[in-house]
Amino acid sequence: MRLTLRQLQIFIAIAKNGSTTAAGEKIALSQSAISASIGELERTLNVLLFDRIGKRLLLNDHGRALLTQALVLVSGAESLEHAYSQDDAPSVLIVGASLTIGNYLLPSLLSQYWRQQGHALGDSLPPLQVHIANTAGIMNKVSNFEVDIGLVEGPCHRADIAVTPWLADELLLVAAPTHPIILEHGKSMIPNERLEKTNWLLREHGSGTREALEQALLPHIAQLRSSLEFNDHEAIKHCAVEGLGIACLSKFVVEDKLETGQLVELNTMFGRLHRRFSLLIHHQKQITAGMQQFIRHAINSDLI
Repeated sequence: MRLTLRQLQIFIAIAKNGSTTAAGEKIALSQSAISASIGELERTLNVLLFDRIGKRLLLNDHGRALLTQALVLVSGAESLEHAYSQDDAPSVLIVGASLTIGNYLLPSLLSQYWRQQGHALGDSLPPLQVHIANTAGIMNKVSNFEVDIGLVEGPCHRADIAVTPWLADELLLVAAPTHPIILEHGKSMIPNERLEKTNWLLREHGSGTREALEQALLPHIAQLRSSLEFNDHEAIKHCAVEGLGIACLSKFVVEDKLETGQLVELNTMFGRLHRRFSLLIHHQKQITAGMQQFIRHAINSDLI
């Protein structure tokens, strides 16, 4: 596109002031520079915009038609320039979250964030995009600049990603009260040999929950037998309630079923498994004011 906003700005100045000399004084350009710009604009549009009467330039019919559109375009550009020169420049953040965080923590995090900014929840909120995937998926999105900020529940060792420790979490081993392992051992310590013989309801490979479970248990248990794998923790929770196997899930996921007695916590040598959620940003990502504000809120939030 050969048409420029600077040409339109000069055109408007001439239209309002009636001559290149007066326009030059208004926008601090030489008469020759203004004449050259208007000549280029007319050649670009392939029409004359002014009637030349001595040293005066008067809009012709083409010029009058262009003036209205030029005023709209230049005014819009000035508004954009003003908006983005402020500390609260508009932005559209893209946040990626792994499944446990996206389903159980992010809603509260966002509501607190927008309340602190004085927004009326439910009526009008700033634009924001959320991508939910497993930990490996969110790491890939951060690495590929598909999200601005990633919130994950598994470890990240990618060289291109900066990792900031975030919130503490506990993983619980749970089963239905009717599960054979609970009927056999009740609240007593369950031997590792028995855990090897039961069916586990596991997340898919790439899940932060599964990685944490395998790191904690596999040094002590030869294998985790599993006939069911899921890419969603809610499905695992409900299958555990139905007695289909034992599960390892975040306390955020299972606390409702523990309170109603539909699930019970297993007594094992591993106890509760501890992990830390992390905040991810690409090393080469340009941190905007909007990102800084969200990151500060996330790090200082009281969600647990």
